[in-house]
Amino acid sequence: MTKTNSTISKQLLSRLTHHVRNPFNGIIGFTDLLNSHYANLSEADKKNYIKIVHLLSKKALLRSENLAWWLKFYTDNLQPVTQKIDVVDLLQEEVRYFATEFNKQNIDLLEDYVDNSMIDSDKVMIQSIIKNIILNIIEFTPEGDEATIKSIKQGGELQLIFTNKFTETPSEETMEFLNQLDEQPQFDKMPGNPGLWTIHTLCNLLNIGLSITLKNNLAEVKLSLPHN
Repeated sequence: MTKTNSTISKQLLSRLTHHVRNPFNGIIGFTDLLNSHYANLSEADKKNYIKIVHLLSKKALLRSENLAWWLKFYTDNLQPVTQKIDVVDLLQEEVRYFATEFNKQNIDLLEDYVDNSMIDSDKVMIQSIIKNIILNIIEFTPEGDEATIKSIKQGGELQLIFTNKFTETPSEETMEFLNQLDEQPQFDKMPGNPGLWTIHTLCNLLNIGLSITLKNNLAEVKLSLPHN
């Protein structure tokens, strides 16, 4: 992994700070609304606003983590710490973490996992990859639709496959980024969704095969992990 420039572009810094700051603006706005008008709000509105703040808080945390990964990458301090992980247990833990958001969006999540899913990898990095994928599923799956997460064993690998429908047309910048997944990550090449950069960079660092396809309004993300 090499840097292509000695300085960080103002455009990239602006994108990163906006990406991190944006959820906090929502948190402040909704908590101010709750604080100022709590007595006049219906119970349904109160619950809805609290759920929104809950999701925005998770977004803020994950986006701060993405910024931390980027800073470590930029300063050459991104080093994995390998340990034995049951990756399906880890995946199910993250699904539970986002259960409220799946329910709020009325997304029907279908899960199908194989047994014996031990791998040697960095637990924190794997968690960040999975969280970013799941958050993208929640953000882009139409309300009331379904998504699928499954694991299979194939050719000495454990594959995690995430699929969901989407309606929002990806930007040209995102499509260009996805077409270059075979290239080495670079600190100054980031799509409009920095979570994709985190997924790509950490997969590359951990030697995890990554495939992302968008076709006929169906998104599929496939992770291919060396299996013990």
